[in-house]
Parts: sequence; C-alpha cells; structure tokens
Amino acid sequence: MILENPDYLELLEGAIDHEVGHLRWTDRTWTAKSYEKGAFFNAIRNGIEDIRMERMVCLEWPGAILNLSKMVTQGIKKGWFSKPTDSFPPSLLLQAVVVYYGRYKINDQVQLKEFCEIAIALLTDCIGQKPVHDLILLLDTIPALRSNQHSYELTEQIIQLLKKIEFKPGDSQGNDSGDSQGDDSGDSQGDDSGDSQGNDSGGSQGNDSGDSQGNDSGDSQGNDSGDSQGNDSGDSQGNDSGDSQGDDSGDSQGNESGDSQGYDSGDSQGDDSGDSQGQNSSVSQQVINFVNECLNADESQLMADLHEQVNNELEKMADEVRSSNDMGQLIDFNAPLISKNDCGTVGTAALNQAKRLSTPISRELHKIIYGLDRKSVNFSKQGRTVEANRLAGVKAGNFNVFKSERITKAPTMAISVLVDRSSSMSAFEMNGANTSALAINLAIDKLKGVNSECIYFSAGDLYEAKCFKSTTKAVKDNFRVSSRGGTHTGLSLYSVIRRLSLRVEQKKVVFIITDGQASDLKYLEKSIEMSELLGIQIVCIGINTGMLYGFENQELLNIQTVEELPSILKQVIKNKLIA
Repeated sequence: MILENPDYLELLEGAIDHEVGHLRWTDRTWTAKSYEKGAFFNAIRNGIEDIRMERMVCLEWPGAILNLSKMVTQGIKKGWFSKPTDSFPPSLLLQAVVVYYGRYKINDQVQLKEFCEIAIALLTDCIGQKPVHDLILLLDTIPALRSNQHSYELTEQIIQLLKKIEFKPGDSQGNDSGDSQGDDSGDSQGDDSGDSQGNDSGGSQGNDSGDSQGNDSGDSQGNDSGDSQGNDSGDSQGNDSGDSQGDDSGDSQGNESGDSQGYDSGDSQGDDSGDSQGQNSSVSQQVINFVNECLNADESQLMADLHEQVNNELEKMADEVRSSNDMGQLIDFNAPLISKNDCGTVGTAALNQAKRLSTPISRELHKIIYGLDRKSVNFSKQGRTVEANRLAGVKAGNFNVFKSERITKAPTMAISVLVDRSSSMSAFEMNGANTSALAINLAIDKLKGVNSECIYFSAGDLYEAKCFKSTTKAVKDNFRVSSRGGTHTGLSLYSVIRRLSLRVEQKKVVFIITDGQASDLKYLEKSIEMSELLGIQIVCIGINTGMLYGFENQELLNIQTVEELPSILKQVIKNKLIA
C-alpha cells in the first residue's frame, strides 16, 4: 500500500506544507514577472521565495519544521540537492550558494551544511572573497522579507551585485592596485642604492621624481633606457656606469638589461605593468565570463525546479503502485457518487419511536463524547490554592502544597452514520435500520459541538438522507428507505472516510449499521486501514447478525430491535470504543 511507504509519506507531507505556504504567502503576480526576467533570475528568486515562505510556514505551524526537513532529506537522497563540485556551471554554483545557505543558515535544515560550505568555497575561488561576502550579507536579509515582491527585489540586488564585480587593471583577487605580494610596482626584491624601500630619492614609494608608479615618461614601469629598475642614470646598486657586479652592461644582479631577479624587463615577481596585465587580466576575464554565463544561463544549467521534482516523484511512485497488479490499492478505488435524491424512499421508519429513543441515546452519547473531557491536577511550591491534605508533608520537606487544575474540553466531533440498504436487508431489518439511523441523528442534534450526516449505501450510488448542515427534524422523511442492490461496504466506507477527512472537527467517527454481508471485502480491508491511518474511528452496529464480515478485528455490537440502541451505546462507553 502506497500510504505505508515512508519515502512517499515524507515527500507528500513536506510537499503539502510547502504548497500550503505558497497558497497563503506567495503572490503569483511577482512569480510571473520573474519568469519574464529569464531562467537564471527566476531560479534565484524562486530559491529565495521558497526559503522565505517555508520560514513563514514553520513560524505559523511549528510541526511543519519536521515535515519540510524530511522533504529536504528526500531531496538529498534522490539527488535534487547535490554536492557542489568544480565542474558545476557558474549559474548552478551561484544558485547552490543561495539555496543551500538559505536552507541551512536561515531555515535550520542542517543536512545541507556541508553542501553550503563547499559551494561558498568554490564560489570564492571563482569571483573572490569580497563579492561572496556581499552576497551573503544580502541573503541574511531573507528573514526580514515579507512578500514575494521582496524576494523579487532581493534578486534584483543580487543581479546588480554580479554586474558590478570588477577587477581594476593590475588587480588579482584581493591585492592592491599595481602591487604584487606587497612589492611596489617597478621595484625588484631588495632596494636600489640610495633608495628607501626601493624608492628613488624624492620619489614616492618606488616612483621616480615626476613619474607615475615608478615609470619615467615614455618608459615601461620604472625602467630608464638601459637602466635597472629604480636606479638613476645607468647605475645598478653602486656598480660602475653600465656594469652590474660583473654582469653585462645595464644588467642588475646577473639579470638581463632592465630585469629584476630573473624576470623580464619591467616585471615585478611575475606581474608586468605594461604587459597585457598577465595573470590579472586573465583572472579579470574569468570573472567577466563567470558573470556572463550566469546571466545568460538556461534551465539546463540550473537546478531542476523542486516543485516539479516532488510532483513527478509522487506520480512515479503512484504509477508503480498502480501497475503492481494489486487491485486492492486505494488508488484504484472508484468511489460511488453521492445523491441527495432517491426514488427508493418508499420504505418504513418508526418516526415516533425514533423520537422517543433519541433522548436516552443522546444521554448515552453525551457520556461518551463529554467523557473525553480531561482534568489534570498538579502540585507546586507556589500558587494560589493550598491543598490542605498535603500540609502535613511540609515538615518532611515536601513543599509542593499549591494545587492547580487544568481542564481540557472535549473535542468537536463529526459523525457519519452509514446505513446498509442492500437487498440482503429484509423489510423488518430495513425498518430497524431506518429507525435506528433516525434516532441516532436526532440524538446528535441535541449535542453541542457535534455534527452528523446519514448516508445509505448498496452497490450503486450513495444516498444522502441528511447532510452535516441540515437538522434531522427537517429531513426526517428522507429516512424511509427501502432495500435494493448489492453490498459495497468497502467502497462506501472509503467515500465516507474521504469526506470526513476534510472536516474541520477534531474527532471523526463512523457508525455503520449493516447485516454484515459485505461483497467487496478487499476494498473494505483497505478502507479500514485508511481510517486507522487518518485517526477515524469506526463503530459497527449489526442488525440481527452474529458476525460482521470484514470487521473481524472490530468489536461487534449487535441489536435485534431498535429498543436496544441505548444499551448498545452504553457498551460503547464501557468498552471505550470512542477514545
């Protein structure tokens, strides 16, 4: 049975809480506008909105925290949330940071912690630490968002952040302009003679007087014609004109003319000022390419939509059950329709007897239903009411003498009375069933917080003698039902359970009045399983029968005449069939 599959239930319950949140807190107008902005924009906005909306759901219904977390676990298990790698397309990597950081840091879905940390590290390698830091600061504002419009506007800020990422000429991810590992542009490791930290006299940090960043007018980054970096006319570290420690004229420390420590002319530890920016230019271009790939990404370069993934998986699992050749699955049930009109209301019902019996039946039902009141008594060291019987224990150190009481009111209740009208019911039994159903519904009308309906079943469509909204007195003539057709108890019970599950009352009960000859035992078995899963209780009342087929695990309450109904309901109290 599909409802016994824990994976299916975790996905289903998480999906329900997620979609309920969208229905309540997501304005679809901004979703439509987001689609117009392209696949990447919408993917980022959708990730932010899911995080914002799920947070609202959990604040409203704390129990949803567990359901949504289980849905994420299923998403990891099925690969919808995957571990980031350096092979991720730029758009997918940035989307992963948004989704994983938001779900882990903001919605406490801690199973995504590792994925989040990896994604942030990879993104930092691609675009630098500061842009990632700025992105995280934007994501940290999600808890303050109050609408889908705000999610849309935050996405716009993220897009603007991407477009503003720049590398100035000579920059290389975190180094100052023109510097390479803290060295001044145009300086060689080790200072030139007469300079202060590689600066020429009167110059500013490695710049010759009147030069910009150590470059003489028309020269390339601090190299005078034939000079070594930062040295005045042709001298190199105190050597004779044109000589450099026995090296060729114009060389410095054994380097070729104008070179410093084995680098090409005008280089500073590999960073040429005046070259095509070397590595810096390459890094800058990589960032530009990264941003462009994000902005121009299509759906194939992004995470698949979570909503579609969940829906497709639920349908797939349902299809597998449907094709499993188990015809007893609820998925194959063709629930009977319910009609408010019935041309067969030509039977008999003892209206006066039903009215008379409704009072004792109401009294017994009152005991059942309001017996669900709960009273708890606690004792503490402080309070307003002292329990005199506990004062004697004070000398022994028991200071819990203050008494407090808490009474929990009985829950509201919805009751469906399901009556067998199949041809196996004789005229006498049918009269008893009609009168019993009428008496029970009249009795329920007298109880505050309890609503009822009465449904007759056979092998065809169901007949609604009384709906939840009407009073029994107003429709009493609808209970004159005659017998006909087969006994599809299972399918009929399934229809009633499905209706009850949508009711707002806290407690739901089905009273079944039948002679016990069900003809669809497989469906009956599955319907009973479904009722147990949904917490809907079943009370079986047999009419002149020693056994209710299909209800072997249910306690049989058998009556010979309608007069026995009050005593039968006493037995319901005694055996605690409604708890």
